[in-house]
Amino acid sequence: MNSDSSPTAPAEPPFWDHTLHRLPWAQDVLAKAGDIREEVLRFIAQYRPFMPYPKYANLYNNTWDAFPLSIFQGEHIELSKEKLALNMAPLIAMFRGKLPVSSSTIGPLEAQGHLRNVFVSRLIPGSVINPHRGWTPDYLRVHLCLVEDPGCRITVGPQTRTWCTGEILAFKDGGPHLHSVVHEGEHERIILSYDLSLRYLARFIPELAPAESAATPAAASDWARGPAD
Repeated sequence: MNSDSSPTAPAEPPFWDHTLHRLPWAQDVLAKAGDIREEVLRFIAQYRPFMPYPKYANLYNNTWDAFPLSIFQGEHIELSKEKLALNMAPLIAMFRGKLPVSSSTIGPLEAQGHLRNVFVSRLIPGSVINPHRGWTPDYLRVHLCLVEDPGCRITVGPQTRTWCTGEILAFKDGGPHLHSVVHEGEHERIILSYDLSLRYLARFIPELAPAESAATPAAASDWARGPAD
């Protein structure tokens, strides 16, 4: 045995949804997925609530729209809130009041400080989200797919996947892997995105315990890494 060799930790997986069957919250979201989809799509058709996602640095090309359903923590929209011309709290309260099923998957954990940064996101064909790390190293980002398009694909580290309606997909937005999205499909893709605290998740999924070395400020430079793959 080479005396200079040392064991190396296994690479962290790019996606984590394979572990979420252990999480009661995720089971509840999946049980309500059909009702959430119906209520959100009806709300979108009636109120047209989407607004452009903040286009800081070189984050995306073409169109990325979203609307918020929670308070924000550690996100760019929260870090730059003094520059916002809009008070988000009344808007979020109004949206939540009209989306009771979706809100039932947000309120309890949000009140306990375990869930933040919930929004509905829409990408149209031709849009690209460039490789980046997010501002939230202490959270797992969980997407519930409401409208799929197989041509809309997300790449996290070395792995590329797509969303499936009624299913969840999860990755660390501010984790060790860069992630990007390319939409080469034919119609819009819509997801409901939640951020869950890694410290909370570690109660059910110990391997999701947060890395103490995670550093939020490093995320900003990653947005300028160049064009998406």
